[in-house]
Amino acid sequence: MTRLAIVGIDGATFDVIRPMVEAGELPHIARILREGASGELYSETPPMTPPAWTSMFTGLNPGKHGIFHFVRRKLGTYEVELNDSRHYAGKDVMSLLSKRKWTVGALSVPMTYPPFPVEGGYMVSGIPMPLTGDTIAWPPGTTDRMEQVLGHPYRPDVDYGPYDGDTEGERDDLELYARLRDELFDIERDRLRLVEHYLREHPTDFFFTVVSVTDRAQHYFWKFQDRSHAGWTEEGERRYGEVIRDAYRLADEFVGRVRDLVGDDTPIALVSDHGFGPQHLDFHVNQWLEEEGFLVRRKTPYWRWKGTDLGRVLGRLGLGGLARLLGPLARLPLGRPQRKTVPDQGDVVWSKTRAFAQLHGICVNLEGREPEGIVPQGEGYRQVLAEIVQRLQALQGPDGRPAVDYTVVKESFYDGPRTAEAPDLQYQMLGLTCIPKEDWGTRDLFVRRKNAPISGQHRFPGIFALAGPGVAAGRTIEDMHIRDTTPTLLYAVGEAVPRWMDGAIRGEVLAEPGAPVWDESPEPSAGEGLEEAFSEEQSKAIEESLRGLGYIQ
Repeated sequence: MTRLAIVGIDGATFDVIRPMVEAGELPHIARILREGASGELYSETPPMTPPAWTSMFTGLNPGKHGIFHFVRRKLGTYEVELNDSRHYAGKDVMSLLSKRKWTVGALSVPMTYPPFPVEGGYMVSGIPMPLTGDTIAWPPGTTDRMEQVLGHPYRPDVDYGPYDGDTEGERDDLELYARLRDELFDIERDRLRLVEHYLREHPTDFFFTVVSVTDRAQHYFWKFQDRSHAGWTEEGERRYGEVIRDAYRLADEFVGRVRDLVGDDTPIALVSDHGFGPQHLDFHVNQWLEEEGFLVRRKTPYWRWKGTDLGRVLGRLGLGGLARLLGPLARLPLGRPQRKTVPDQGDVVWSKTRAFAQLHGICVNLEGREPEGIVPQGEGYRQVLAEIVQRLQALQGPDGRPAVDYTVVKESFYDGPRTAEAPDLQYQMLGLTCIPKEDWGTRDLFVRRKNAPISGQHRFPGIFALAGPGVAAGRTIEDMHIRDTTPTLLYAVGEAVPRWMDGAIRGEVLAEPGAPVWDESPEPSAGEGLEEAFSEEQSKAIEESLRGLGYIQ
């Protein structure tokens, strides 16, 4: 019998749920809210999928679990690479319960690629992961099993690359959204079939799944049901005004099927990683850093010398066979002039740059940390940060109001050995209706979103609800942070809570709270015995898809 079930509803917000419940919709979610304890769940900083879900299922802050974004800084370089489960595996609730001999089933939980072994069950990875191949699931043979259930290969997610969420074009292609909507819902309905299969045929003590269609629908379809958005049109609302509510209706089906199959005596939790709202503006942060004198960039277009070798030249000429015959001679270095027209990070003059944008934050070009760092450590570092904060606080938005709500220096917010990997400074703009973009070569600091496919963005308040035996029916939980989720759920089902978790136990979820049981064992190490996660080809494909979603630039 299942002892605990979690249904994650990615991006779910009470701003959408409550009006639908009051209108008599979402009966299964409404029942849990009525019979259980619930409240807003404050997301991680920043409120992004990777740090939020990882904080949720580890109970740790990003300074300890090391996930700040979909990508991570490669300290000692100016590069980033994809994050993956190796950086926290062993600290999460799935690993923890596995060690306690709970059987575990996890389906489409973000940040679980590569999948890692769990006790007596299975793991099917969530975003980010390769969209093809059999490496997305454990144990071996799981992808074949899913194909048998579905009658076709399992698709873990949409390839968002073709949907290019960030480009503000001259017109909005409404046909684009029809294809995307159909893909999103087809994939999620397949996942619902897999949920039903696994809960019937392979039940586990702990079951954890995440519904993703709510997040994606709100990213791409927000403007069609929000008449305050510059991209709203009557035609768009007529065609797509119900897509977001349809996504919540489908999430409600998930909740209902899971509860039917695990039974009313099983505690069931609803969790979202963040909430949602409109995105009205882009802020071109690298342009601002240039204008303020923090970043120096060589202006395009310009000519440069492009290095290559004889083998590559012969290959382009269709003479690859000759290149192979030449053997080591094919590596003979050659060069050719190339006109650089598209600006990128490669144009930055690091010897004159004090700060640059990365991971939705700002990083100082620090001596001894960055390869060409020029800002002295200590007082020099603090002075540059103070200057950036001062300039951000003086920045005005298009309407003349202060554009920046607040700034966060990493040492004041994160705690732990991975804090060094965070951006030095993070900031919020106009209540998260304005999002920084790290692209290059733009003229305007602020650009209003109208025809860009992405029109919705994350907000801090998500959702939490717990129903089951002993839970305080109808109780509202105040000021709950996403890191509190796993400690609270462990406590609610009578499991010992590790002392090393940062999150608090919210005992008020129970009608009759008792003293918690503590696990005094040391914090586990992460990523032991796992092979490299992504090939170069997989990384490029995943990054292109995440770029389509607007998550990386």
